[in-house]
Amino acid sequence: MIKKNKHLKNLKKFQRAIGKLEISFLNTDEETSICDLHQSGSLKVLIPKAKSTYAEAVLINTGGGIVGGDHLSVEVNAFKETKTWVTTQASEKVYRSDGELSHLKSRINIGDNSTLYWCPKETILFNNSKFKRNLEFNIKTSSKLFIVENVVFGRLASGELDADCFFFDQWRIKRDEKLIFAENFLFENKKSMYRKTNLGDYRSLLNIVYVSKDSNNYLNKMRNIISVGNIFGEASCWNDFIYLRALANNTIEFKKTIEEILLLLVGDKSNIPRSLSI
Repeated sequence: MIKKNKHLKNLKKFQRAIGKLEISFLNTDEETSICDLHQSGSLKVLIPKAKSTYAEAVLINTGGGIVGGDHLSVEVNAFKETKTWVTTQASEKVYRSDGELSHLKSRINIGDNSTLYWCPKETILFNNSKFKRNLEFNIKTSSKLFIVENVVFGRLASGELDADCFFFDQWRIKRDEKLIFAENFLFENKKSMYRKTNLGDYRSLLNIVYVSKDSNNYLNKMRNIISVGNIFGEASCWNDFIYLRALANNTIEFKKTIEEILLLLVGDKSNIPRSLSI
C-alpha cells in the first residue's frame, strides 16, 4: 500500500506577496525631504529629484500586480510644513483570484500647514479578481489634501468589457481627529456591477477629493471640466471638502480630466511630477 505524501495536500497553496512600506517626510530649510523609510517584501519606493520644493515618492509593486491572498500596506507620514506628491510607477493590476481576497491598506498622515497630493495611477480589476482596499487619511485644518483614485473594471484594451469582480473599497478621512468622510463601496458580482444604478455601460470610475479651506473656489471649475466629453459625473462641496465622482467608458478619457484638475490646483504643468505623465 502506497502512503500519501503529507506534503501533497499543500501543493495548491501558492506563494503570496506580503509588502510593507513606511515613509516619512520632513521640512528642512524650506524643502521637503525624506527622513525615514522602511520597505519590505514586494513594496518599494523611488524618490526622484524634484525640481521644486515638493518631495516626490513613486511607489512600486515589484510583484507586477496583485493576486488573491496578497497583503500590502502603505503608510505615509508628512510632517508639518511639508509638500509631497505620492504616485505609482504604473497602473496596479489585480489579477484573477483562485478564491482568496487580496488586500491593500493605505494610511496617510498629514501635519500642520502641509500639502499632499495622493495620485496613484489607475487600478485595473481583471475578470474574477477579488480585491479589498482600505484608504485612511488624517489631516489638519491648516493643511491641504488632494486624492485621485481611478478604478477600471476589466482589461478594456483586451476586450474584457464585462469583468466579473469582487471589489470592496473603504474610505475614511479625518480632520483634526474628527471623521469628516466615510464610505464603504461594494461590487460583488457582475449583476450588481453593471445595473443602471451602478456602472451601467461605463467601465471606469473616478473619485477625486480635495480638502482645503479654499475648496469652494474650485467647485464650479471642476464641474466644468467633467461636463465635456463622454464623462458622466458630479461634484459637491461642503465643510471645506470637495468630492467628485465620475464614470467613463475607459480610463483614457479620464487622463485629460485628471491633468486639467491638477493644473487648476498647481497652476503650471511643470509643477506636476513627470511620473504622472508616463
